[in-house]
Parts: sequence; C-alpha cells; structure tokens
Amino acid sequence: MPVVSPNDEKVIAELAQSTSFSADEIRNMQDNFNKLAASKKDDGLIDKDEFKEMLSNQGNSAFVDGLFRMFDADSDGFIDFKEFVVSLSIYQNKNKNITEEGKLKLLFKIYDVDQDGEISRSDLVSVLKSCLESNYLSLMNDSIETLVDATMKKHKLSANGGIDFAEYTKAFSHRAAICL
Repeated sequence: MPVVSPNDEKVIAELAQSTSFSADEIRNMQDNFNKLAASKKDDGLIDKDEFKEMLSNQGNSAFVDGLFRMFDADSDGFIDFKEFVVSLSIYQNKNKNITEEGKLKLLFKIYDVDQDGEISRSDLVSVLKSCLESNYLSLMNDSIETLVDATMKKHKLSANGGIDFAEYTKAFSHRAAICL
C-alpha cells in the first residue's frame, strides 16, 4: 500500500465525514483511483478515456458520457479523487449531504445528452441505445422509437418539445433514492 501523505489523510477524513464510507474504504478507493488515473497518463486525474476504460466501454456512448458528466462535478473534463468518492457515495446512497433535488440534477445530467437543459427525443434515443449496447443488447429501431414516443407522451413537454428539469422532477422525485 502506498504511503498516504498527511494532506491525503485530511481529505480522507473529510470524505469519511461527508459519506458513510469508512476511512479504510476510502483508502482502498484511493488506491484504485490512483491505478485508474495512471492507466493512460499518470496525472492523478481520470480523463474520459480512462473512465471509459474503467467501464470497459470503447467508442461513443451517450450513457457513459452522461455518467462522466455526473462524476466531473466541476465540468473541467477530469475527475479528481474527491469527485470520484463523492459521486460513488451519491451513486451508492452513502452521501450524507446531497438532497433529493441534487440527486435528480445528477440523473438529469446523464439524460441531457446535448446539455441544453432539456431531455429531447434524440437524447432519449441516444441514451437508450447506449444503455442497450453497453449491456450487449439490442432492439430494432422501431421498438426504440416506440419506447421513446411512449415516454415522451407521458410527460408535459416544453415549448421545444423536451422534458425540462421541472417536469423531470415531478415525474421522478419519488424515485430519486432508488434511481442512483
């Protein structure tokens, strides 16, 4: 196990306080994070390629890109160790500080592929296809279109024809705890 600097111990203590992870679990995450962050470029950060490698996903993937946006809280194109642990704690319902609305915002980020503030029909098609492909599944395009049409019809759409955050919140607020 690599030597942990006093500065790392301070970060570990902060993360242990804001999550339900133990200090030992966070140290193990740090070891795994460091290996992953060094897999392509040893810079102490996870870039999108390293993230895709972690998820065994090559090529374009709307779902994986959305997950990356969720982990990259400051939107700088990289995931640092704190972002990594905080996102995992949210994903595993072990974050002591996130609100239901905060969880919903993170989930919304995954589905808003073009990041225009709405989940459009094309966003849903992209994410659905990506999820299926990531699990080595496929559906005929007609079936995907039918699923997306049914989903869009269930919601009050914005003037642009998409699902905005307010509508998303109304539809999924009761599921926030189980969606992550």
